[in-house]
Amino acid sequence: MIDIYGIPNCGSVKKALQWARENGVDFVFHNFKTEAPSVELIDKWMDEIGAARLLNRSSQTWKSLDPSVRTAAAENPAAIKQLLATSPLLIKRPVIVWTDGQATCGVDEPEWNRRMETDK
Repeated sequence: MIDIYGIPNCGSVKKALQWARENGVDFVFHNFKTEAPSVELIDKWMDEIGAARLLNRSSQTWKSLDPSVRTAAAENPAAIKQLLATSPLLIKRPVIVWTDGQATCGVDEPEWNRRMETDK
């Protein structure tokens, strides 16, 4: 069983959910709008994925931030963590936590297929 995190109307999340269904992958979906990830979970993701990759700089939420906030967060992992904890819509979607506990973010079907093969 894997955990898929995101928002249901996000195109990238829809791709992940569709991929899981089509490949018979058991999953639990976690909606960022109703179930924000804990600071501990964000810390874990930042360690595994990297703060810069986890921060979705192409999102409307990011673009709507004050430029001084974006500048402060640009290279500061602590500031990024604070932003992600207070506004999970800034997290690059989907975040998938695989059966081995490792996390990935974004759409990467070749990686998803590889992980599915190694989980069998």
